[in-house]
Amino acid sequence: MELQINPLNKLAARMKRGEKKAAEALYKELSGKVFGFCRTRVSSRQTAEDLSQEIFIKLVERIETFDEKKGNFVVWFWRLARNTVIDHYREKKMASFADIAEEALEGITDSDSERPSGHNDRLDIKMEHERLRAFVSSLTEAEQEVFEARYVADLSYKEMAELLDKSEGALRVEITRLKKKIKAGFK
Repeated sequence: MELQINPLNKLAARMKRGEKKAAEALYKELSGKVFGFCRTRVSSRQTAEDLSQEIFIKLVERIETFDEKKGNFVVWFWRLARNTVIDHYREKKMASFADIAEEALEGITDSDSERPSGHNDRLDIKMEHERLRAFVSSLTEAEQEVFEARYVADLSYKEMAELLDKSEGALRVEITRLKKKIKAGFK
């Protein structure tokens, strides 16, 4: 079976050969999705930014291990991203509640003090983000992976199937169920 070569596979192959423009294009294409993925997993914007940066550093360090003839770059990359976040939690396993609460509040206190009184846009966005995080946290681990793969990483069913080791049909059923939960959770 011949693999269909997608544009990201081509960019990854070019990056592997040392082309800086290809690395820049990959970063431009993936950085927003990576930050969104990290942001759904951690409460602090700063931690999400740090994790995003770490993921791209690992991409540069490990691009040589990607074999464009054997696999899909998108799946390879999201495994790298997912494992980086898992490693972060393994390292932070002993974080205290006080540290977590302080981290969660940092975004509100810093930015809101600079705004004129009466402007609550930033706070509204922060509250919506927290509502989304709470919703995602209420999902099972398997549902979170499917949610992030589909709605944050914007992977195709084929890419999701390869990443999550599930059939495309099973994933379509899971996405349908997940859509129902999302609608119920955000009425």
